[in-house]
Amino acid sequence: MHESKWIPTVCYQCKAECAILARVEDGVVKEVKGNPRARGKMCVKGMAGITTLYSNERLKHPLKRVGERGEGRFERIGWDEAMDIMEKKLRALIARGEGHKFTYSMFPHSTTDPKWRFVNAVGGFISTGLPHCDSAKIMAHLHTFGCFPNHHIAPMYFTVPKGGIMILSGRHPFGCLDDACVPRDILDAKERGAKLVVIDPIFRTEAAKADWWIPIKPGGDAALFLGMCHHLLTKGLYDKAFCDKWVREGDMDGLMAFIKDKTPKAMSRICDVPAKDIIKLAEMCAAAPSVCVDAFKSIMYGNAMDWGQAWSIFLVITGNLDNPGGQPMPEIAPMAPVKPTPPAPDLKTLGYHRTGPNRGKFDNYTFFLEPTWYAAQAVKDDGLKVFFASECNPALSEMGSGEWREAMKMKNPDGSYKLELFVLTEILPSETMKWADLVLPDQTNFERWELLYMPWWYNFGHTAAVCRPVVEPIGESRHANRVMIELGKRMFPQYFAFKDDVEYYDIELSGVGMSMREVLDNGALWSPGTVGFRKYEDAGRFNTPSGKIELEWRMYENIGRQWPSPELPLEFRKDEEKYPFILVNFRTIFLNNTGAWSQNNAQLRDPVSGLDANPLILNPLDGARLGVADGDIVTVESSTGKVRVPVQFTEKIKPGCAGIIHGFGQTMGKVAARGPWFGDNELIADAGSHLEEQDLRGGEAHVSTRVRISK
Repeated sequence: MHESKWIPTVCYQCKAECAILARVEDGVVKEVKGNPRARGKMCVKGMAGITTLYSNERLKHPLKRVGERGEGRFERIGWDEAMDIMEKKLRALIARGEGHKFTYSMFPHSTTDPKWRFVNAVGGFISTGLPHCDSAKIMAHLHTFGCFPNHHIAPMYFTVPKGGIMILSGRHPFGCLDDACVPRDILDAKERGAKLVVIDPIFRTEAAKADWWIPIKPGGDAALFLGMCHHLLTKGLYDKAFCDKWVREGDMDGLMAFIKDKTPKAMSRICDVPAKDIIKLAEMCAAAPSVCVDAFKSIMYGNAMDWGQAWSIFLVITGNLDNPGGQPMPEIAPMAPVKPTPPAPDLKTLGYHRTGPNRGKFDNYTFFLEPTWYAAQAVKDDGLKVFFASECNPALSEMGSGEWREAMKMKNPDGSYKLELFVLTEILPSETMKWADLVLPDQTNFERWELLYMPWWYNFGHTAAVCRPVVEPIGESRHANRVMIELGKRMFPQYFAFKDDVEYYDIELSGVGMSMREVLDNGALWSPGTVGFRKYEDAGRFNTPSGKIELEWRMYENIGRQWPSPELPLEFRKDEEKYPFILVNFRTIFLNNTGAWSQNNAQLRDPVSGLDANPLILNPLDGARLGVADGDIVTVESSTGKVRVPVQFTEKIKPGCAGIIHGFGQTMGKVAARGPWFGDNELIADAGSHLEEQDLRGGEAHVSTRVRISK
């Protein structure tokens, strides 16, 4: 009998995790679209998810390496053997007191992710995209006004009023890891009369829709915003009433003294934005009913903490905290703990896998996750012995990818690998797969249960969403969460006494009075209600130690970091003559960065509907100076790598910069391997080996580097 129905679930073609509806016809997914209950939109990556599900290249069985790491030769094994291998190695690690030398690299959907629970039970570390992406932003906002920010996700653009200003600073919501509703909400706000300002060295889709594109020198964002702060403060254009009431006593006096020499003219020399434009933008913001600032790429340079603090100060002095169109301050809807709960490792005692000359001072910083992750360095230092990875592709995503590959192959004098076991869960062939000892076939979002708990992602319109199986799984694939639960039951039955993942999620949801059944009955979504504004007014305080906004970071006074530096990241100030160009990577809507889902998705890597090339983009003025023509093959060389790549001229990039799409370079899989393109991380240094360039400014400099270009 023919059957066709729409089933609510969650997309997972990138990590935005949009609520969707899947049309299943006779047990086959035929169509997907945005879920109207979540203001329903879907992007091209999401629509191509069906191609991932039914790809001929799906990994269907557990695989064990049979050659050397890097050769990519495997044999099929059963799940029991795979589980035995993992259990034996982890038990041996724990027995010799080295549980902390186990790390799981993954993207946790919440602190209640069962994989995280398993890591804690072993005594190991979790490594996520967070430290790479915007840990500095999170910490800057927490330090200043006690707000746990909404991570990757944008401000609530649907609340921006007429006349409000939306500033995108190195942010690409039209082609990045965003909820598919965000571009629509930005354009709707423009329709209401809001203004869009894009600050970026590259003119991309957002800039094409903007009222004002400001091409900035990469890394100059802190200087630009400090220049604006100077103008607002010295001209009396700041929100004095708000600051008088909410800023900690003494901080405004300190800020006035600090900002004294941060004039627009002085800051212009650093960020390469004309002083008159800095003043113009500051005055626009002062006159606007609201201003929101959204940053992503700019928070990933080597001066990320400085930029995050300057950004926070700007929001405070313009009074744009938790107001419609400003910086939201979300409330947390707590899930119930699944007891007994394994303790988390003490990062301060066991270390951060961070090495280098600044290690001692860096430990003064307070991060809630491991702030930096240098797998290659950890292997070299014998700090990493067992490595699991899910939903990530470190062979492409790690800075200094060549060094990462070499580290995976490093051996002890007895011929054994220094990294004793590397396990990867994957849906399609990935570059990282070649270096794995075990490859476990993972499930797509159409085949698995998963509670996606997003307490701070409330601008989606929901707090929790349930990803549910809508079709039977392909082959012997198992979701990574179920694998870790099964392994946990073997090794730590006291912490894994629940029946399965669904029961685990039921326990968690009981903390907010919900259950999986109730969430499913509600369209696979749950939200506690309206978000509210100016919640600090009701609370009578901010969530900081003083209860006030803390502009000055006095906890770092002993290392001289209580105020933000406007200087460019050190990686841009070093070797400028030898490497005159700044290489900046960027994202595209057709590619989920380094994820194998879109790397090997034929629908997304098609020359007509998708993206199948990755030339180096260059301003024609620079091309003329170099004596190269559009289409020429050029050599791009950094301090750590060299590649050959075709050049494409465009005036949509600031002179002195070169652009490349992040995430190319995969050689595994029929689709990804068909082009000669390279990955940007072949040029960007492994930060763990270049810490003298990172100093104490909280960044990793993993999205850009200085290069020279020649024919």
